[in-house]
Amino acid sequence: MRVGVLALQGDFREHARAATALGAEVVLVRTPADLDGIDALIIPGGESTTIGKLAEWHGLVEPLREAIGAGLPTLGTCAGM
Repeated sequence: MRVGVLALQGDFREHARAATALGAEVVLVRTPADLDGIDALIIPGGESTTIGKLAEWHGLVEPLREAIGAGLPTLGTCAGM
């Protein structure tokens, strides 16, 4: 299973380590192209205003909304909720 971890700011390294320990292939999501081919997504905690601004800067807001809206299994923690 390929699990994307939104890797813009915050605690993404810990989430990536946990997913790897569970046997997932982890993709650090920093661009819209990184969403291609993932089976699930983790949006980790961090400072929500900063994450939002960085997601806009990297062109990720709409692709994330589309992927999640299309049914991509997603886990959000803390500010990633």
